Amino acid sequence: MERFINRAASLLADLGSLVVYLCAGLIVYDVCARLAFGRPFAGTADLVAIALVLVTFLQAMKALLQDRLLQMTLLLEKLPGAVLTLAMTLANLVGAALFLCLAAISVEPIEQAYRTHEFFGTDAFRVTAWPVRLAVALLWCMLAVAFLSKARSSFGRSAR
Repeated sequence: MERFINRAASLLADLGSLVVYLCAGLIVYDVCARLAFGRPFAGTADLVAIALVLVTFLQAMKALLQDRLLQMTLLLEKLPGAVLTLAMTLANLVGAALFLCLAAISVEPIEQAYRTHEFFGTDAFRVTAWPVRLAVALLWCMLAVAFLSKARSSFGRSAR
């Protein structure tokens, strides 16, 4: 299971990197079209704003699994080994619960966005809201799985 989670995290992080490159290309195109032809791409700001949210959660799972999220090292360095392990296990369980709760409470807004044909953007460029919200909710679920995996490995270390 750990191997699958790590592979999924790597694939999602790679997808996040690809989205960043696509956004960079879109911004370059927008600037060039604005300067050369006076006709920028109408949806650049909206697409980049949506992409930033997606990239954050696409990359978060790998950052978590590689211990690259922010931590309060000042406090953690002072804890004895067993207490530190317990604290990290509990922190990971709280992280999993947080992201599962976020995913659960996002179900109704996703359904409502689907029913009402909600969109992001302006009249010049529109992005349907429900697929973006669904993608973020799924990424939250996957991040919760990563937190549970970290909690299990932390707890496993304390049992040894």
